[in-house]
Amino acid sequence: MNDNPAGAAFPGLTDIHAHPAMNAFLWDRDLRKHYWTGGEFNPLASLTDFKMLEKGGVEVLWSSLHIPEPNYFRLWPLRMLAHLTRGGRKLLKLSAWECLVDQMKEMNRQVERAGDRFEVARSNADLDRVVATGKKAIVHTVEGGHVLGAGLDADDLPGRLARLDELAQRGVASLTLAHLFPNELAGHVDGIPKKQHRILFWRLDPEVDLTRGLTPKGRAVVERMVELRMVPDVAHCTPVARKELYQLVDKRVPVIASHTGVQWINPEPYNLDETDVRAIAASGGVVGVIFMPYWLDQSDPGKGLDAIWRTMDTVRAWSGGWEHVAIGTDFDGFTDPPDDCDSEGQLPRIREMLEAKGVSQDDAEAVLGGNARRVLRDGWR
Repeated sequence: MNDNPAGAAFPGLTDIHAHPAMNAFLWDRDLRKHYWTGGEFNPLASLTDFKMLEKGGVEVLWSSLHIPEPNYFRLWPLRMLAHLTRGGRKLLKLSAWECLVDQMKEMNRQVERAGDRFEVARSNADLDRVVATGKKAIVHTVEGGHVLGAGLDADDLPGRLARLDELAQRGVASLTLAHLFPNELAGHVDGIPKKQHRILFWRLDPEVDLTRGLTPKGRAVVERMVELRMVPDVAHCTPVARKELYQLVDKRVPVIASHTGVQWINPEPYNLDETDVRAIAASGGVVGVIFMPYWLDQSDPGKGLDAIWRTMDTVRAWSGGWEHVAIGTDFDGFTDPPDDCDSEGQLPRIREMLEAKGVSQDDAEAVLGGNARRVLRDGWR
């Protein structure tokens, strides 16, 4: 067996998709403090604060910057709630792009305030240095391509690409093109659990069209991402858009699905099929397994470790090895976590699970962080 199947040194436990920045921005949270966890859906939960990262021994966090789409605020109860926090008021007043820049600045401030325990890494060289010093590394990513065109004229493609350039300069490693509502880059799947489509007497319509693929703007954005060394993320994209993106990228950079399940276990369009996994593996990318039982298993079990294992093992089987499996919890992304692994503080259970299933130490370390490190080495600046 290859002594290092991940193709890169193990940087420590890594989560490639979680949302501490959104907690700090929306709820004015101090990430140095832990608030509460809870084993059920709770948008106010605190699963990824710095205390939870330290408790779980998470060494590298891909911190997802996400600005909720304006579609949410068509519902007046959500508009009213937005007035209650500083971040919510910014969402109502500023463009999504302005809010994204503000959220990134706030996350940087939170990290700086944590002293010598955490540091933002803005390049591969940065990440190597931060890991070598024993600090925990925060790597910025962005979820939702709607931010690129927010406030710009519809035909201003240069303006959108300039914003992508700015994100790269600020150290953003990856961009998730689609999210929960229609945007101008790619078709999206339904990423909202059915029971959350209705809020009191109002219905939240995700306006899904599974025939939509990449748009001309989306293709231009993906091409610029390849040039900039920014990893494309197909999570939330329609199967059509995913296929078109694989073909467009054509293995020039790794492609990831940062937080997802597999259709063999739960046949939702949100999840990947074998063709998706093989294409991601061929690009050198990874599949980040989401820690949300709703997506992992049709039965939506409270406990999720078994479904996490079956999903990881399916990705291994479809891709031919452990080199393309990663952890992408989506904690603090308005998700319902597994009862038996409900925060970053409990992620060491994944190593225990892999060992109990007979996975070798080398392969386990590939899943726990080595694969994610390889993707950044091959696809980031």
